[in-house]
Amino acid sequence: MLLKSDAYEACIGYFSDNLDIFEGQNSSDRGDLISDIVSDQVADMLICFCQQQPQLSNETRLVVIAEGDKLVDDIEQILGRLWEKPATPSQVEFIEEYFLLLKNSLDSQVPINL
Repeated sequence: MLLKSDAYEACIGYFSDNLDIFEGQNSSDRGDLISDIVSDQVADMLICFCQQQPQLSNETRLVVIAEGDKLVDDIEQILGRLWEKPATPSQVEFIEEYFLLLKNSLDSQVPINL
């Protein structure tokens, strides 16, 4: 649903264009790992989406949930070796804002695909 859209391609491009937030920043040895933050954000986004779209069929919901795994994989590939590093406050902020953008993109797909 989302992953096959132009909006998703634009979101991935936006993430890639902002890699400087992740590269060259010194993270501490403490704090939540980027991988955990991304996984939590994906889960929160999908739960929120499904709650806000009660008209979706169970089949559509399963497709959306399956896309969550692919989304995590895509971000892991973009970040590479940084995936298991503790996140800085600016990285957490970017990830949270990025998932708001993704949620809006997902919401925009609903009328098209119902």
